[in-house]
Amino acid sequence: MRMVLRAVLAGSLSAAAFAQTVSFSLTSPQNGTNVTGGSIVHWTAGFTISTGDNQGAALVVVDLIQNPANPALFDIPPATAPVPAGMTNFARPAGVTNPGDVVAANGYYGVQRGTVGQKNLIQIGGMQNTFGVSQSPGSGMAETASPVAGVGQAGLQVLAGGSFTAPNTPGVYSFSLQDGIANVLVQRNDAPAISPVAPATAVMTGAMISFTVVPCLLGDANCDGSVNNFDIDFFVDALLSGGDPSSYLARGGTQACFDARDCWGDLDGSTSLNNFDIDGFVACIIAPPAPGQPCP
Repeated sequence: MRMVLRAVLAGSLSAAAFAQTVSFSLTSPQNGTNVTGGSIVHWTAGFTISTGDNQGAALVVVDLIQNPANPALFDIPPATAPVPAGMTNFARPAGVTNPGDVVAANGYYGVQRGTVGQKNLIQIGGMQNTFGVSQSPGSGMAETASPVAGVGQAGLQVLAGGSFTAPNTPGVYSFSLQDGIANVLVQRNDAPAISPVAPATAVMTGAMISFTVVPCLLGDANCDGSVNNFDIDFFVDALLSGGDPSSYLARGGTQACFDARDCWGDLDGSTSLNNFDIDGFVACIIAPPAPGQPCP
């Protein structure tokens, strides 16, 4: 399915490289680390625009794709609101984006596309209104007709960021930015003059993150990758829950971590979480185990 922003450039793209370039990056504090299933993985997509041959970004969109060979697949959630500083002119209502399907009416945060249960995040980003004519206030799109110059030329510009829950299936997971596309301003003009744009070459080298999901840490009741005193209240909440996660979630836990309690909480191997697991939990707090290993 081809979408609105790709259609804007359909007539101008070719196999030839353009002098102007946009270099994309994808970073994560979890990149290159071991994480446990149910923990939160954060990501940030950014870009820089070449200088001396243009006046900054006019349109920037990119896809966040999970490697189809990952041990487990899931629907990648949209990027997190709000729109990063410096990019508000690219998002609704000031700019032009795809329609949203998860985040209300604003496709700037990306739209989920693909097979249910393994959807990727498509066309994160948007474009400035360079047509010199603004829509009326309240129309919801293209309400600002004077673009901003220099976006992406003063250093790395954050395009969007978000997070997802690491799957419970152990193994190496990788994610990358793909199908990046951009226009740059040839000349920034105030409305009602049109601001002419030109396509840019997308550089995707290194726009990838990976992490390894390791077997859960016994006693890691909040799934933060460590076994310590911060797990005590989470363990008690789960133990007393009777299957109701409300207290656990109110404390800051995630549903995925709560659902994995047979992994981190079933310390006596009975396939259920009950009072017989308390002594084992205390042993884990006193002497934290290595991933996949029992508590002393």
